[in-house]
Amino acid sequence: MAQPKRLLVIVAGGGYTNAAPLLELSSILANRGYMIDFATLAGRQQWLSNCPFVSRLHIVGPAIPKEHEEESYERMSQWATNSICNWSTVFAAKKYLESSWHYVYHDLTQLVLDPATRPDFILADYLVDAVRDVCFEHDVPFAMHWPQMPTGMMHASYIPGIPGLQVEVLTSEFATLWQRLRNAVRIYTALPNLLEYQHWVKQMRQSAGVFRQLPLLPRPDYLCLVNSFFALEAAKEIPPNVAAIGPVLADNVDKLTGPFSSFLKSRSRVLYIALGTHVLFPHRVLADLLSGTITALRAGIIDGIIWAVSPKARRKLDTSALLPSPTYSGNEITLSSLLENKHPSILTAKFAPQRPILHDPRVAVFISHAGASSTNEAVVAGIPVITLPAYFDQIQNAMRLRDAGVSVPLQKETLSASDVTAAITRILDDIRSDGPVMANVRRVCGIARIATHRKYLAVDLIEEVLIDWQGRQRERQLGVERPRGMHLETAEARMPRWKARNWDLFGFMVAPVLLVAAITMTLFF
Repeated sequence: MAQPKRLLVIVAGGGYTNAAPLLELSSILANRGYMIDFATLAGRQQWLSNCPFVSRLHIVGPAIPKEHEEESYERMSQWATNSICNWSTVFAAKKYLESSWHYVYHDLTQLVLDPATRPDFILADYLVDAVRDVCFEHDVPFAMHWPQMPTGMMHASYIPGIPGLQVEVLTSEFATLWQRLRNAVRIYTALPNLLEYQHWVKQMRQSAGVFRQLPLLPRPDYLCLVNSFFALEAAKEIPPNVAAIGPVLADNVDKLTGPFSSFLKSRSRVLYIALGTHVLFPHRVLADLLSGTITALRAGIIDGIIWAVSPKARRKLDTSALLPSPTYSGNEITLSSLLENKHPSILTAKFAPQRPILHDPRVAVFISHAGASSTNEAVVAGIPVITLPAYFDQIQNAMRLRDAGVSVPLQKETLSASDVTAAITRILDDIRSDGPVMANVRRVCGIARIATHRKYLAVDLIEEVLIDWQGRQRERQLGVERPRGMHLETAEARMPRWKARNWDLFGFMVAPVLLVAAITMTLFF
């Protein structure tokens, strides 16, 4: 009897939101008979508490020290979202997220070399570059999961600058000449930081005995599964080995219970605030955000606030700071009283069950940092969003939600309490009048809910690639002279540019014309 195929899922940089979509895909593969192993850094065992389908856990590196993690995310949160020259912050963040490479490379190599643990296929988070190295060296098929279309790849003439690193605009369609120029020149301002980062990567790789560099790819040379869809992503041509398979979410939404259910019982226009586990805004930003939301509450625009604020974010707050009273008759309140839930119209929690809250019809609007998971959960729930991004793909997701017509964008650098109140008012007025925001919310929600079925396409593609790889491997064993490429990879990716672009053919056709022209000019002139 044939042994079941072993799939290894690996997540290193990033948090649980990086792992959740991969575990959802793994559960489908487990139902199809695959054995699922999971590899990650130490201290993350709790991620598998609801994953009985995972047969083995492999630790491929030490836990990141808590103080280092908080320091890094605090530095990232200082990212200037309205600037084209954030490169020192960008590359510092990349170093942090990639700092476990040498541990992962070494331990993953050991897993692959051991027949007892060698996987038949690896499904990796996009931050785990060591997978590309190990799979190349030891001939293991793999796929990488990206939360958005891969950054810096699959350029298009109508996408200004570097894909995934645009500022202000996602496409050139309605962009001014100045906006297109800013995006076009942005990458050149990164040169000093890029060179320093490449030197750092080279040293890290050489310390592990790896002296080649991973190539910068114009398009992925692996199966790329993008956890998004083309009502958020700007539509563009993609090769067959890149698939938009998101939003990847569990089929069922948990029932709302506990204090959240009780809080919503007598309300109909609740504002939900969640700015992510790792976003560490300074006190000023959070104070303005809260002042603006409480002003909207006092004016009756909304009738309740749920605020999920992580312990790390709480430590950045001045709890003695004064905020407006939730009622006209009251005096100012302290932030500490808010965190202690002393005001009946405001519920704060260190953790909130986000999907059940967003799906509750009594929740009217969502203030979000526009992280990948929050973005997908919001559009599937069909709720308008007020975005306040901090760093990385949050900035792009905020632009995607804006261009999809389902959000009101805010910027942390220019945020004021009145901006927040105005954004909430705009959303609630649109809900009452069934305006364009709600029309787009229903449109995008409908598309997103259909797109959630594409997680099964992702699993089908994984199985396709595995079957294709097995066949090509057998061909090589039989000594077939001409190697066959992955069936989803276009021939262009395996050809020199001059041949793929037919430059030689063009030259062959143009040369006689130029020769005749030269002879004619010589004879008559």
